[in-house]
Amino acid sequence: MSEWLGRPRIREEDIKKYQPTLVENFPTLTKYFVDNQKLRVTIVLDYDFGDEFVEVVKKKYGKVTPTTIHQAVDEALKKWVKEG
Repeated sequence: MSEWLGRPRIREEDIKKYQPTLVENFPTLTKYFVDNQKLRVTIVLDYDFGDEFVEVVKKKYGKVTPTTIHQAVDEALKKWVKEG
């Protein structure tokens, strides 16, 4: 989508300008296009550290789901960048 619009970073407003019905009728698809070129971080955790991480996520958020993992990692990265 961003390639189609000729922009390296696309926003919902950009899509709405050119395809207003897409935003109205397909909000999940719109989110996909907006998020498509955002930075992604993938890490592999050692078993022990991964187990610790899971326990901390359970303690803070009550359960471990992709959403709670994302929240925990987002919180940790924002804190780390702020301190950095």
